Amino acid sequence: MKARNRISRRRFMQRSITLVGAGSLAIPVESISGPRSHSGSGVPGASAQASGGTLQQMQAKFDPRQAVWILTTPNPGFQELLASRELARGLRNLGLIREPIQATISGAEPRAMAKDFVFTLAVNKEALKRPEAYEMAREAGDPRRVHLTGATPQAVLYAVFDFLERQGAFFGLDGEVYPLEPATALNLPSATEPWRAQPRFDTRGLLPWPDFLNCISVFDREEHRAYLEAMLRMRFNTLGIHVYSSPNQWTESFLSFEYAGAGHLAFTDTSATNRWGYLPERTSRFGMGAADFYSGEVFGSEVTTKATSPWEAQEFAQQLWGDAFSYAQKLGIRTGVGFEPYQIPDEIYRATPPEAHFAPKDPKLPGPRIDPESVAARDILETRLARLLEAYPTVDYVWLWEDEQMNWASQKENVPLSIAPFQQAHSFLKRHAPRKRLVISGWGGVVRHFAYFHQRLPEDIIFSSLNDNLGWDPASEEYARLEGRERWPIPWLEDDPAMWLPQLHVYRAAEDISRAERFGCQGLLGIHWRHRIMDVNAGFQSRVSWDKSLQPVEYFRRFAAVQARGPRAERLAQVLDKTDRDRLILSSFTGEIKDGHHQIHEYTGDYDEAFQFWIGYELPQEIKTSQAEVARQLRALTESASSPAEYERLNYLARHVEFLLPYSESWSLATRLHRVLQQAGELKKEGKAEDARRKVSAEGVPIWLKLAPQVREALLDFQEIVTTRNDLGTLASMHNKYERLALFRLRASMKEFLRELPPEMEELFESVRKPDPGARLRVFIPTRSSLLLGSEAVRVFAVVPAGGEVARVTLFRRQPGAERWEADVMKLAGRRTFMTQLGADTHPDPFLDYYVEAELAFPL
Repeated sequence: MKARNRISRRRFMQRSITLVGAGSLAIPVESISGPRSHSGSGVPGASAQASGGTLQQMQAKFDPRQAVWILTTPNPGFQELLASRELARGLRNLGLIREPIQATISGAEPRAMAKDFVFTLAVNKEALKRPEAYEMAREAGDPRRVHLTGATPQAVLYAVFDFLERQGAFFGLDGEVYPLEPATALNLPSATEPWRAQPRFDTRGLLPWPDFLNCISVFDREEHRAYLEAMLRMRFNTLGIHVYSSPNQWTESFLSFEYAGAGHLAFTDTSATNRWGYLPERTSRFGMGAADFYSGEVFGSEVTTKATSPWEAQEFAQQLWGDAFSYAQKLGIRTGVGFEPYQIPDEIYRATPPEAHFAPKDPKLPGPRIDPESVAARDILETRLARLLEAYPTVDYVWLWEDEQMNWASQKENVPLSIAPFQQAHSFLKRHAPRKRLVISGWGGVVRHFAYFHQRLPEDIIFSSLNDNLGWDPASEEYARLEGRERWPIPWLEDDPAMWLPQLHVYRAAEDISRAERFGCQGLLGIHWRHRIMDVNAGFQSRVSWDKSLQPVEYFRRFAAVQARGPRAERLAQVLDKTDRDRLILSSFTGEIKDGHHQIHEYTGDYDEAFQFWIGYELPQEIKTSQAEVARQLRALTESASSPAEYERLNYLARHVEFLLPYSESWSLATRLHRVLQQAGELKKEGKAEDARRKVSAEGVPIWLKLAPQVREALLDFQEIVTTRNDLGTLASMHNKYERLALFRLRASMKEFLRELPPEMEELFESVRKPDPGARLRVFIPTRSSLLLGSEAVRVFAVVPAGGEVARVTLFRRQPGAERWEADVMKLAGRRTFMTQLGADTHPDPFLDYYVEAELAFPL
């Protein structure tokens, strides 16, 4: 018999930190009384993370008996209602005891008591000239009257988020984090010096790159919504997305099209696809207990896993993105999507008349597959553009990209780039969608064509480009030579040759953003794949895009203050600042600059097999030493945490850095083993098979016996902190590439010489792939939606990756002011993943807090 052992809430908090959502929210649609709200406040009694920055002119103390009013003008629109809800939600999450009262101003201020706080939200186009400018002001002589005024309704929203950041909130890609300690005072401007803000760039945004398992490719509806809600709170206003349509089935279904009676294969990547170095692998084959993190054999977006044909994959993918773009428009976020016109799918190439095929003068150089000047090329381009506009009618920008391979080749050779596709696309949009703007973009090499393009293309075409060499080269000076044209550099928040590694690029971003402003650029976007581990870089981009005075050292203080309490926060800031500034951990930059370009090494290139030990790179010993010291400092901070919530935040950072230590050692060992195998291979070619066998046995086997435990340690380090859907994708990638290459393929290579592997290798292989018996019991929610509109509902998933048999997982929800939590038993979605829905129609109040609790069945 088995008894149901329910984890008490106190014990639950100690043993399992639930990342449900640091706060609460849901939204108004037409009226202030109609909206629903939805939140995740984490575990009961835990309000999230530690206090943020200190931009204080004065403080206003809270009295628990005070009411807090939030007033809007009569007949507020969606953005103003949303601003009111967001402010109310933020003030709740800061720890106010009483619920904010939301109302409209119908003339005189409501008869609130003199001791009450009153926030007034208003639009004043005359006082604030730029459309996104806003002001936060306090009435003279009365610190309890605060006015948040924007030039537009969207600017009022931005004022709210800026105000909450000044109270210590942190808004990142993975959502929001509020102080661990309840607020006892508000930071307010002085009565004579209001806080005023306007952006340094009119276009501020992100370029989430679809391809790998750790990015937007695996998103479902909930992830898209949560991401856009995060963008809004970060005061970003533009989302751009690139879509691959390359040969060899490297084609994604988001912009599928037909030409000359033919369609083409296309799909988004899953753990069962074979692009980007992945090999199809059932998640149940993952070692170390990783299968428990996934609900089924295939991890990926439902647009692929539920599609039964290329046409369904196209339909599902385009419906998903179309809904996301419409939601972005509602939130005030502009969108753009595009492709590489020089690249077409294999099937479309075969359908193209041979007279249009392109014959390059130098076949060694990459280039278009069809002649850009041909009639077929024009027809295909217009077909693709028409399909894009039909699938995504709400997009603001159509984005045409230089071919990626042409970029890399252009660093060494003069690779021609025809302007014909851009002229044709501009003409097409003028005829069929004149309100949409054309953007020309590419990898860093495209800037080498900007001067020529600038002279020959209409000035209303926007020029943009990724920074060269994966962001290690700074924003190009070519932008300064484009007077009269809108231009948007794209720094890299992270790079894909280091996709599994923690990456700190705050100092680099500070220089890129400064250069962009100095060169007269009107926009700036950041490319990225992952979310939570990129919060530190994306958070800096979002804040410094408004605040020119913000320096990395101060930003790290504000970021660290959301991760830890008191002196630990200050120490964490120092560690992060020094690690970034002095490049103390493994990264893709070799330290060498050649021919004006930063040189790159690929230690975890997720576009290929990642753990490519055969490349022959040697990790510098000084990096191994310095990153070990960073890991030691982060572990010391983590172990001194004063609460489970603080421990979880610090441990997420610490484990990412600690992962580097066994991974780096395993890389070195695998490199050594590879050399042994190469030498043995030479002996075998010379007819010395027995000498080859002895060499592998004497030298190779001891190396592998050291390698395997390092692989286990690295993977278990990361598994301990998996908390987001992006993390789940990273974990799948690690097992598919790292575990497979180190534990399977190297053994297979050794077996070619040994014929039979020694028992100690087989025993260790079985041992290192077993689940961790000491894994901490925990439950996490990978995606935290935070808004509900009208009668909408969102799915909430919870994963219980370790421990005994799961008897039950329950979502507890509570409306404002209620003492009792209502329970919803979650349904099993598969393995150890559970699901339920939160619907606005069942909750009449504007806010809803929730958390998840697991019950395990233990033997009597």
